[in-house]
Amino acid sequence: MKGDQADDDAVARVLSGDRDAFRSLVDRYGQRIAAFCGSRLRSEDEARDAAQEVFVRAYRSLGTFRRGESFPAWLFAIAANQLRTRFRVFASDRHKVEAAGSEAAAAAASDPAEEAADAIRAQALRRAVAALPRDQRLPVELYYFGELSVAEVARALGLGEEAVKTRLFRARKALRIALEGKQPREGSRGIQK
Repeated sequence: MKGDQADDDAVARVLSGDRDAFRSLVDRYGQRIAAFCGSRLRSEDEARDAAQEVFVRAYRSLGTFRRGESFPAWLFAIAANQLRTRFRVFASDRHKVEAAGSEAAAAAASDPAEEAADAIRAQALRRAVAALPRDQRLPVELYYFGELSVAEVARALGLGEEAVKTRLFRARKALRIALEGKQPREGSRGIQK
């Protein structure tokens, strides 16, 4: 694939001493990593900090990247690990950051009613995704927020592609129920006892 070859070439240049070559990787994946971090952290500032840390760690660990493998899958695995670490360390501070971010966003809103509705929908989606079991949540975050392909998600999580597809299917079903407020009827396949 063209992107894979460009990634491999950039990694090779960085490893041979061309530090500027890493910029092309940051440019290519920066927004996707920031969106992925933002989907979990709920604060733009915290998401930017986390994304920056992901790229710092990726740069330091570039020697462990195996050429021919998917660079995005490798990078998003680093991002997922970074977020796990961040949650452990900053769990108590997250509420304070969210409150400050909400106040700043509300102050900058051009249409307060529309911004409030968007914020409520986004918050409902974040809560619904966060409530998913971990085996469904990570594929959703990598696939939708990280914009990885099913194959890349499978490689990042060490799963088969069919397992990823199944988990995405189940997660979409659970999210639809959570967001629409519908409960499955007793006896349907949606209820697990």
